[in-house]
Amino acid sequence: MSVVLGKPEVPKHWLLDANVLFSEWTRWLMVALARQHGATLYFTPHIENECYRNLVRLGRLHPDDASVERAGLPQRLNAVLLPQNHEPYLADVRQVDEKDRHVAASALALRHQVQQAVGLLTWNLKDFPRKPLLKLGLVRMCPDELCVELLKTKTDIQTCLEQSVQLMQAGLAEQPSQNPTLYQSKASPLPQNHEDWIQFLGRNRMHKTAKVCSRPN
Repeated sequence: MSVVLGKPEVPKHWLLDANVLFSEWTRWLMVALARQHGATLYFTPHIENECYRNLVRLGRLHPDDASVERAGLPQRLNAVLLPQNHEPYLADVRQVDEKDRHVAASALALRHQVQQAVGLLTWNLKDFPRKPLLKLGLVRMCPDELCVELLKTKTDIQTCLEQSVQLMQAGLAEQPSQNPTLYQSKASPLPQNHEDWIQFLGRNRMHKTAKVCSRPN
């Protein structure tokens, strides 16, 4: 007989996958949500390497700026750069897609370290099967799910979104790009009003969040 697992609480420890770190705005949204929930952010050298390798490969960040940004990322995000000690846990997460297994194994290593449930935040939900990970104390969610789970009202979400923009702008002002790429020079401006936010959230796969924000007052 299969076991039905209830809806878990959102943990206080969040491991960020590379595809979450990849977006400048999503990073700062995670910071804003972590402050809201009293959570701690984590990533590993492997995750960091994957993120910045792709940012440079796709022309979204100049290699020199990538090096500078990587060096200060834990301090900027108030996050913890974990040691790369996932290998002993790979066999325990064999249900996870092979290319992403290191992420789940790192989350499990963190789970044993903190002796509490760990949130695994990724956009690749299909590669991280929910039930096997939940049995290991790992709660996998995407940023969109996390946002609507923690922020129940339209007002709360709007406040957090505004905070994410403020944090992002402060971060960019503190460490401006020295070698702007074509992608950066053509980047769309950040949302200025409610309608802008609805479109922005849709473009950034935050569909559940956009739905809450679209509700009548």
